[in-house]
Amino acid sequence: MPQMQLTIDGMHCASCVERVENALAAVPGVAAARVNLATNQASVVFDEAQANADSMISAVQESGYRATRFDAEVPLAETLHSRQEKENRYWLRRLIVGLLLSAGMILTTFALPLSIGARLWTQFALATLLWFYVGWPYLSGAGRRLWYHSTNMDTLVALGTGAAYVAGCWTLARHMTGQSVPQRGAAMYLDMAMILTFITLGKVLEARAKGRATRAISGLLTLTPQEVRRLSESGLETVPLTDVVAGELVVVRPGQRVPLDGKVLSGKSDVDESWLTGEPLPVDKAPGDEVFAGTLNGSAALTVEVTRTAGSTTLDRVVQLVNRAQESKADAQRIADRAVAYFVPAVLVVAAVTWLAWFLAGDFTAGLSAAIAVLVVACPCALGLATPTAILVASGRAAELGILVKEPRALEAARGLSLVILDKTGTVTEGRPTVARLIPAPGFSEHELLGVAAAAEQLASHPIAIAIVAEAKARGLEVTPAADLTVLPGHGVRAVVADRSILIGNGRLMQDEGIDVEAVTAAFRPQADDSSLATRGVPLFVVREHKLLGAIVIEDRIAAHSAEAITHLRRLGLAVAMVSGDQKRSVESVAKAVGIDDFAAEVLPEDKQRIVEQRRADLHGVAMVGDGINDAAALATADLGIAIGSGAEVAVEAGDIVLIGSDLRLVGRAIELSRAASRTIRQNLAWAFVYNIALIPLAATGILPPIAAAAAMALSSVSVVANSLRLRRFRPQ
Repeated sequence: MPQMQLTIDGMHCASCVERVENALAAVPGVAAARVNLATNQASVVFDEAQANADSMISAVQESGYRATRFDAEVPLAETLHSRQEKENRYWLRRLIVGLLLSAGMILTTFALPLSIGARLWTQFALATLLWFYVGWPYLSGAGRRLWYHSTNMDTLVALGTGAAYVAGCWTLARHMTGQSVPQRGAAMYLDMAMILTFITLGKVLEARAKGRATRAISGLLTLTPQEVRRLSESGLETVPLTDVVAGELVVVRPGQRVPLDGKVLSGKSDVDESWLTGEPLPVDKAPGDEVFAGTLNGSAALTVEVTRTAGSTTLDRVVQLVNRAQESKADAQRIADRAVAYFVPAVLVVAAVTWLAWFLAGDFTAGLSAAIAVLVVACPCALGLATPTAILVASGRAAELGILVKEPRALEAARGLSLVILDKTGTVTEGRPTVARLIPAPGFSEHELLGVAAAAEQLASHPIAIAIVAEAKARGLEVTPAADLTVLPGHGVRAVVADRSILIGNGRLMQDEGIDVEAVTAAFRPQADDSSLATRGVPLFVVREHKLLGAIVIEDRIAAHSAEAITHLRRLGLAVAMVSGDQKRSVESVAKAVGIDDFAAEVLPEDKQRIVEQRRADLHGVAMVGDGINDAAALATADLGIAIGSGAEVAVEAGDIVLIGSDLRLVGRAIELSRAASRTIRQNLAWAFVYNIALIPLAATGILPPIAAAAAMALSSVSVVANSLRLRRFRPQ
């Protein structure tokens, strides 16, 4: 189903989010709707035959909010910046006016030698300006909520400040009719002014903090240049990025960003891939190497053949996945959202009971002040911001480290992990078979052995065949392609080269064919103390006309940082296991080299899934790390699926976390960051709940006056965002 982005205006708290989501979900044809308070965006999955943008926008507007379709033609970085600047200016203007009018009210109340009548009239004028300008966002929001028979944060603020304003007007009316003026009633205007000023100050700080939270993703969006130097038959020309198609050539000068994913055709340079991998050291690039959009070219010009165009590059995929994570909700936030739906009406009841209790006790003014404090201090802004700000910052920081968190549930799953299961090929190892050794049988040479094998394998596309042919070319051998090739799945190949039959395969195939391989097996068999790379290789035997020419040892080298990564996982308190479809001897050798005692070999894809299911039944929290098509089912079954981003697309889609590149150290970093983000979310939610539970009784009993309640409410929202921003400084062990 297609997906549409909407920009939502008018949301202030978690109850707003819940209401917009419910309105969108009720539109016929909408399969799912997710709304993010931190970014003011909605993501809607829908059936085009039943729903469209107009019907969704109408549904949002009928629920009391404003919706517009996200403009895909405008660069996302520009949209984010524009929206953030607009929000900052909107609240800053109101804060400045609030500060000036409040200062005037303080002078009128405490400093200027005015009569009580002059003071009340001056306060009335200042308070009216302040209430209708600074308070307008809350008043209009509350009015919309009333029209649609609902409540939210605006309702509480409008009622609290409105009650204070009316109380001030009541005091002025008493003075005009010659009645005595209660001292507390004369201060109600100032209460209202300070409440609105403190709350608006919180909005300014919150808007700026949210801007810092989105800075990581905004930074990624500015990495790609908007113009490209394209190499055509007529020479170099500067064209828009979107005009370049796959297969065209672009020139990247020293110091310039690579505009699109591609393959180097000419030139040698060092390229800074830190945004992609999180590693600060540049990577050498030569003809045949891949380069990625947004990476920074170093010392020399490169000519690059474009393989992925604008909108489909690795950088674009990173941005899409980060956005998807930021639109989603953690389970803890869903619980909070449901609680908020009942929280605001409950606060209204508490405020009414508070005023009534004070009134019956004989103090109307004190009761009104306490009720106002209850309304103001209970605003659930912090609850609405607790999760989305943490996810926003964590996903941005993760992207900077080369980690993509696709779903917030991954953050919660990482917190309870006890076991990490690693695939071998392409995860612990490089996933690129190479020729490690040539072992000719007596009477044959290495060149003859390799030449025959390469001739037979030239028609095959298997990675092992590619490795054999590449080795032959590297040694300068002239290879005659086979006339015929038959692949024997799981065993080897049968071919005809120069009218002679060739058989290449594993020991099982040789046994079935009655070929004695003992002559070369002894040379391959490692000694007890042999820790060479060859011990991790797989022998392929080469037979011509039923005569054994020898064995070619194929190895898949262990990735550079695998042992270090596994040590890191153990330091995090995690057990580590490995599963592979390779033969037991090879798997056992790799496991020994990287320090893994728990492993399984010769397993089919369904066996991997079954192993994950069994371990989940025995242990609490199992993560699966893999890169291949045969890992997809296991990734989806695990409590946490971590996909290697350089692997198969189906594996990437099945994972909850995607690692850009193939550095296994990113697994530990992803788990560390996920744990930190999960802790932050729970800290935020706990603080928001405890804050409300603790301060409402203080407000109701008159211990916490309205002005202090407003300051506390603003501080609560700002503290939640500030706590989330600590994740920007996350550094892995």
